[in-house]
Amino acid sequence: MKKIAASLAAMACLGMVIPSCSDNILAPVTAEAAQARLRDSDFGYKGLMLGAEIAQMKDILGEPLYDKEQTVQGIPLIIFEYPEVKVGVVKATGKVVDFDLSGKDYVLRHNVRQGATSYWLEDTYGKNTHQWQGGVPYFIYERPGHPHAHLLFQLDPDDWHMVKARITALPLTDEEADRMAIEGADVAEGLEDAALSERFGAKEIDTSALPKNELPRLKLGGKAE
Repeated sequence: MKKIAASLAAMACLGMVIPSCSDNILAPVTAEAAQARLRDSDFGYKGLMLGAEIAQMKDILGEPLYDKEQTVQGIPLIIFEYPEVKVGVVKATGKVVDFDLSGKDYVLRHNVRQGATSYWLEDTYGKNTHQWQGGVPYFIYERPGHPHAHLLFQLDPDDWHMVKARITALPLTDEEADRMAIEGADVAEGLEDAALSERFGAKEIDTSALPKNELPRLKLGGKAE
């Protein structure tokens, strides 16, 4: 008993905090805590943000090596290829909606780059849990106030180090695409209604759960007529 008391006294002298039994040290991480270290600048690359114009992209990144057209989740894009990043621009609006970062040349905040550990990612951006997309594990962060802007880190399933990064305002799943069709596009993220019209313009919204005498006609952007 004397040894225990002496140990506690020594810890107190060193300024160590001894958690009481009432401290919930295994409490789940809240959404607020997970976003505590996120910054708006994390949802862009080298100062180029989601929703930027092509001219801004060229001012910051220079002329691309080449470009090509590609459709992602039914949305026509122009992909501008740079040595360390592919920048996706919505064909209908000319606005940036996607950064695909791969290779060893890019560096994000806090020296986050290919090979970074899960601990380093969480220490930089906040606590997270592994989410699986297409059989691949990711850390996925959402931009506060912009639920469809995502920061994704693909992880190696063996030791959970980072393989590649992606910053995107494109829907990650069909379910998210459906929500975007109903809620309306986020202009600040580059997905104005014109950008989504080809993907969602002819999409039928399930209204079977609504009263038969109050069936609104839904248009893109979630507005009823």
